[in-house]
Amino acid sequence: MKQFGLLVIFIAMGTTLSGCVSPRPTHSAVSADEAEKITEELTQLSIPWGKVPLTKNTDHLKRIWADDFSYIMPDGTVYDKRAFLDFDDNNTYTSSGNTAFKVRVYSKNFAVTTGDMSTAGKDKDGKPFSRKSRFTNVWVRKSGKWQVVAGHASWLE
Repeated sequence: MKQFGLLVIFIAMGTTLSGCVSPRPTHSAVSADEAEKITEELTQLSIPWGKVPLTKNTDHLKRIWADDFSYIMPDGTVYDKRAFLDFDDNNTYTSSGNTAFKVRVYSKNFAVTTGDMSTAGKDKDGKPFSRKSRFTNVWVRKSGKWQVVAGHASWLE
């Protein structure tokens, strides 16, 4: 279950995005135009993240996860960047996607993304699965580049 949870997190933080994306700033220090640009940037950075379970290509994650990246899994396990990148998943995914995705911009260097994630496929034993989770990711612009510093996921079903 831990392995599946890790893969869901890979998917949850960035797949084919759908649903609501809010470009309006939630902090007075950011104009609507700035918030819209940041929202688009974070949306575009999240898309390849969701393809990692299918492609097994983690190069994008190495760039967008900060060195001090930390993620809390639904079971309470905390993973750092290295542990998450070393994850080996034997599940086969047939579909994945966000049923909701939102970006909240707080400043030109800080934003939070949230969403609900649905995945389906077969586990390592060939048994079909279909699951939903909800995620939160914390983004910080470091040296001019957006990076995820922390995240959390919870099972919905």
